[in-house]
Amino acid sequence: MTGLLQQGLRHPNGFVRKGSTFFMQVPKLLAQRRTHGEEFRSRPPVLANSFPKSGTHLLDQIVEALPERRDFGTFLSSFTSSYRYRRRDQTSTLRILGGIVPGEIMRAHMFYSPAASELLTERNVAHYFIYRDPRDVVLSEAHYYRTLNPWHRLHPYFRDAASIDDAVTMAIAGLNDRAPALQYVDVASRFAEYEGWLHDANVCCVRFEQLTSPEKDATLRRMAEFYAAKAPTLDIDKTVERMRSNINPEKSHTFRSGKSAGWKDHFTDEHRRLFKSIAGSLLVRLGYEQDASW
Repeated sequence: MTGLLQQGLRHPNGFVRKGSTFFMQVPKLLAQRRTHGEEFRSRPPVLANSFPKSGTHLLDQIVEALPERRDFGTFLSSFTSSYRYRRRDQTSTLRILGGIVPGEIMRAHMFYSPAASELLTERNVAHYFIYRDPRDVVLSEAHYYRTLNPWHRLHPYFRDAASIDDAVTMAIAGLNDRAPALQYVDVASRFAEYEGWLHDANVCCVRFEQLTSPEKDATLRRMAEFYAAKAPTLDIDKTVERMRSNINPEKSHTFRSGKSAGWKDHFTDEHRRLFKSIAGSLLVRLGYEQDASW
């Protein structure tokens, strides 16, 4: 039964995924009751955290290759379900995060906070954070909210945009002027909530582009070595090979193209001007540009 439920966690139908996740909470509760503190040292949990539309499922496939993983379908988002789309309070975030068990993979779109960082360190969690060129993020978001997720609370706004160009403009500038209650702010402000993870010494930060380029093998090794520092018995070479074999973007139910620098084919001059005014300095901080001359 548990095996069928775990298969359901990857089902393309959202209702099947949510239903499987709901029923998987029973074995998770049992695992929590049996957990001993020392197990966190021998079987570190994994947090696969991401800035939305930055390679969430790619990271997921990679960390699934780590040994002795337990998957209960837990996804911790700093916004609640896509249908409700409300900001999660800190108490709820720490409660869910504190429920992680040894060997578990927990997925997340989780904002940075010192309290969350401290809790992850205490539990010996191997925390991976993936991010992507924000210009590709807004292009991906525009398509996702416009056509791929009709249940998302943001969908009506993107659906009603006159064109995909207008949808990209919304993804860059946010909807604070039109729908402030949704708290869908501009892309620089959205990333600012996560940026603290880039400066956290206990996080393995990975660029999406590193995993879709000749840097892939070196990046996978770095990710395996990061986990090995928490679980010294890990066979790094075998783990890197499993990670490489696990990568299959087409298995993601949100996969569209997986292309890097796709923004160059779609951004208009107005998109460039708007993005530079809102998030030009972010691109420089992240190392995607050296200045505003792109």
